[in-house]
Amino acid sequence: MSTNSTLQEFNERAKAACERDDTSLMEQAFSSYPDPPDRFRYSLHLAIQINAEKVLIHLIEDRGLDVQHLPPTVVARAGRSTAILELLLAHGWDINWRHVSESGPDAEPYMWHIVGDGDLVAWCLEHGATLSPIRQERLHPNVLTQSQLSCRQVLECAAAKGSVATFELLRSKGAPLGWRPLHLAVRTAGVALDRAAEVEERMAMVRHLIDVVGVEVNALDHPVGKKTADRQGTPIVYVAELSGLKNLRELTWLLLDRGADPAPGLEEARESDHVAFVEDVDAWKAQHRNAGKSWLIMAKARIFGQ
Repeated sequence: MSTNSTLQEFNERAKAACERDDTSLMEQAFSSYPDPPDRFRYSLHLAIQINAEKVLIHLIEDRGLDVQHLPPTVVARAGRSTAILELLLAHGWDINWRHVSESGPDAEPYMWHIVGDGDLVAWCLEHGATLSPIRQERLHPNVLTQSQLSCRQVLECAAAKGSVATFELLRSKGAPLGWRPLHLAVRTAGVALDRAAEVEERMAMVRHLIDVVGVEVNALDHPVGKKTADRQGTPIVYVAELSGLKNLRELTWLLLDRGADPAPGLEEARESDHVAFVEDVDAWKAQHRNAGKSWLIMAKARIFGQ
């Protein structure tokens, strides 16, 4: 039997063991594969994802697998089972651990990945989740470190994917805003508008950040004079960057109504040939010119009795 066939057999048996939460089936899977160490780790991840509590306990207690530094993305894929999470915590899982030397998704802690689930965020806070990434420098208005580029602040993630209630829960606990809460909220709102999904919640977040939290609508996403490839400027630029999308007028006008300077967005739109964005800005300007003329006509009528 080839190695690939043996591996396929192991994968099928391990999956069946986790689906049935049967430790004896898991042991049979191990016996079918000649080099099990990597398979132990695979089985652990599978048990977490399928919520196989008995198999998970067996792998940790009987097979000696260490769960302290599980990749955050692996645990985040476990669904919404707090029973599995509590089991992991009881066996040494560090809820705040992250790959500090990486720039991929695992550079951000577990809670960062589940901010779309308000109940689970509350559970995390009750079970030791920190509000700032471990081993990351404090935020400073004139410095943007590589660690901060690799791992956002949790409120930035909540602004992009969470509800206003979840955002406010985290903010009430002292979570810092970070550089891009409004920028990322604008980006996800733009995508939602184009595909008609989650529009109300995402637009509500943009309004909340500007009108309630008081985030500056022309805030930069980087220190002055220190632009990077991933940091393009003000929130309206993030709308202009969505050049493949057309239904962005509501979002563009919302930012303009709140005082956004269109110039950086227009510069980006012309570079990316985002014609619809330019048209939306022009339409907004025309409407406000007409509104100004109407106000002037009415004012003269009142003054001169016309």
